[in-house]
Amino acid sequence: MKSDQIEGRNPVLEALRAKSPLSKIYLQEGIKRDSKIRELILLSRKSRVRLDYIDKKKLDQMCQSDIHQGVIALRPVGNKKELTNVRDLIERVESENKVPFFVIIRDVLYEHNLGAIIRTAVSAGVNGIVVPPNTKFGPEVMRASMGGYEYANIAEENIFQAIKTIKENAIKVVGIEVTAEKYYYEADLTGALALIIGGEDHSLSEEIKNKCDFFVKIPLLSPINSLNMSVASGIVIYDKLRQELQD
Repeated sequence: MKSDQIEGRNPVLEALRAKSPLSKIYLQEGIKRDSKIRELILLSRKSRVRLDYIDKKKLDQMCQSDIHQGVIALRPVGNKKELTNVRDLIERVESENKVPFFVIIRDVLYEHNLGAIIRTAVSAGVNGIVVPPNTKFGPEVMRASMGGYEYANIAEENIFQAIKTIKENAIKVVGIEVTAEKYYYEADLTGALALIIGGEDHSLSEEIKNKCDFFVKIPLLSPINSLNMSVASGIVIYDKLRQELQD
């Protein structure tokens, strides 16, 4: 079984900044001590996280993603991010007097897409991200999220149960669909909203569509009839933010 580890300078640095539990950090021998590495070393000492210097070959063997940049961190065994449920997400948002804004991911084939969505969602102030049960959060997710994973509020729940709870709390459910009548910038995306992102290789099912309040589409001006799911979600997420800021 693979270790629960974080790979790359920014992901590890953000884990330290967020005070996430880490058991050990491996640094490449002779690594250049730029500002990020210096901060990483300082924070690891403050957090009493053990630092080990090892050669590049060993880091390459440990690496589970494309590149480690000379830095790999390990989380304590059994100490993973605590995932919540949608009801708890809603209660947390209400306790903070914020307007609910959730992103529901129907399914994920590629970890880097999940990581990219998390990064965008956190940057845009999304209150919570809903993923299917047993979603894997491996090193590629950590790298693509660029530290966003450490700050994200994530609920792991069946999509139909999640939608049911969301609609019971008067939150609009909006799907991104190429067959929608309105473009995303023509629709009112302000207020309490949950955005459903389809999968990489297929659109939303009819059963899910029937539970949406409405759909939005993104202009496509070529024979290509779809966008990468992380790109599509980013476009609509940030247009909601634009609309909110203009109000």
